[in-house]
Order: sequence, then C-alpha cells, then structure tokens
Amino acid sequence: MYDSPVISPEHKNAARDIIARLPKVDLHHHLEGTDGVDPAELQTPDALTSAVTRAVVALAEDNVVYVELRLSPEFYTAGGLTLREVVDCAVSGIEAARAQAPTMDARLILTAMRGTGLLADVAELTVATHGDVVVGFDVAGPEEEQDPLTGYAEAFASLRKNYVPVTVHAGLHGGIDAVADAVQDGATRLSHATHMVDDFSVDIEGIVPGRVSAWVRDRHIVVESAPLLEVELGAADELGDHPLPLFQQLGFTCAVTTGNAAAGTMTDQFLALADTFGYGLEEFFEVTVAAVNNAFISQEERQRLLETVILPAYEELADPEAGLVGDPDEEDES
Repeated sequence: MYDSPVISPEHKNAARDIIARLPKVDLHHHLEGTDGVDPAELQTPDALTSAVTRAVVALAEDNVVYVELRLSPEFYTAGGLTLREVVDCAVSGIEAARAQAPTMDARLILTAMRGTGLLADVAELTVATHGDVVVGFDVAGPEEEQDPLTGYAEAFASLRKNYVPVTVHAGLHGGIDAVADAVQDGATRLSHATHMVDDFSVDIEGIVPGRVSAWVRDRHIVVESAPLLEVELGAADELGDHPLPLFQQLGFTCAVTTGNAAAGTMTDQFLALADTFGYGLEEFFEVTVAAVNNAFISQEERQRLLETVILPAYEELADPEAGLVGDPDEEDES
C-alpha cells in the first residue's frame, strides 16, 4: 500500500498537460471499441495483428503504461480463422506493439459474449493460452433478467481450477442480481457495476451497502469504472450523477478505465473527473494504484510497475518537503 502523494501547491490545479503526461493504467479497453476498428474488416491474420498493434501504440501515446486489452475472438472468425488462430494473431500484435512502444506493458483478456453459446469455448481457450500475454477471462454482452451464466458452471470451475482470473460485465443494466451472479461465478473484478447503488439503503448512520454490495466492498472486488462510457450507456443522466465518488467514499476499490475508446481516452476520463468532481492528482494516484494492485499479473510485476513507473512520475509532482509516503507496514529504521 502507498499513501497518496502530498502534491506541490504549484500542481494542485491539475491542468490538461499534467494529466496528459501522468502514467495511466487501463484494465478495461475493448479492441472492438477502438477508433477505426471494424471486426468485419479484420478477418485476416495481417489485418487483425496490425489492428491490435495500432490500438496498443495509440494507448501508449496517451501515456498508458499498462493495458489489459479485451478481445472477443468470435468476432474475427468469419473469414475462416479459428478461435485459437484469432488469439495467436492478437498475441503477435501485442508483441509487435511492445517492440514499437517499449514503455508500454500490454496484455490480453479474452472476452466471451453472452448469448452466443461460445462462453465455454472461450473459457477453454483462455485456459489453454493463459500465460505471459493472455492474463484473464471476461464475460460481456447484454445482461438478462435471468442468470445469463446459468449452465456454465463447469467452464467457471475450470477457470478457477487453472487459476485464471475472471472479470464480468455486471450491474450496468442487469441490476444487483447480475452482480451477485458474477461474484458467485468467481469474478474478482466487475465492469460497469453502477447499479450496485440499488443495493444501498439509508439509516441513521448514512448510506449502507446491502448484502451483495458489502461483499464486493469488503473483499476488495474491483469496480472497473468507465464514467464517460457509462453515462453514454445510460447509467447516469450526466457525469455529475455518476456513483464513482460515492463508491470511493464508502470504501469500494475502484479503478478508472476507458471501456470503449470511442467514449474517450484515459486522459479524457481524468479531465472529466477533474472538471465535474474536482478530482486532483491525489485521486488519480489512488485509482491508478488500485488498478496496478489488481492487474492480472504477478505481484512482482505489479511492484515493478509501481516502483519504477508510477511512483517516480508522481514524485516529480510532490511537495519536496513532504513527498510520497512509502509502505506503511515498513518498520522505521531510523
């Protein structure tokens, strides 16, 4: 754990140029939402590989230093590619991007779409390819009133058995029941779970999470929030109504993501939060550290990212008389 930096007064008002150069971590970025990406035109190995490379390099230009790019393999099989060949192309694209943008650490999450009947196949493919590049499994698509994941217990059991981390789109339109289903299926991160507020109540002490939302909070299951996209999708009438600040105030673990790049870059997300809620560098540091700490990579890789990339950048903006406070669990050696 790292405490928030004590920001130098000259940087208190987070201007666009400062926000733009902050190192950013995006745990939720769909290839299919990237500008210029039309899956129908990416049905050959070269086209798909190049599209993945371009998407990652574009993120690097926004100073995203770590991304988990989401790919729905079933979208790229119309030209004859198998699901495995699609993943192999995407892995090649990631490797090419790493060479072009060496400051970027890019990984893949394989996304299964609800209602297509391919969830078990994509889960099996994720288990088979899980490693340095493919780091997790995702479920996306329209949330239904009934559990859309019913019948896939075996697939989720296989993911757990093989230590493949899972994130699920739940709680945007499906309500708190969808969140409960995702958690019971083993999700350690939740995408767009804005409707957890439906599980809140009010008593004399204030706002109180319900049974499901309290479980999410107390087990530090991460809420992957893409505020600009979620407003666009109808989760709130305007950004000022978005529940992200409330989630944070109640102790939920939150990461800010793009979700769909067409709704805005990470810099756009940060700027909108600054303009609407008064977020500053301390808040951006908090959500960035939360994202790093919950990335689907090893603890050693997370620590390296924090200590060699994230912390040095914020230290440059810190008050030289205060600076950053390190791990509070470390003993005072003085």
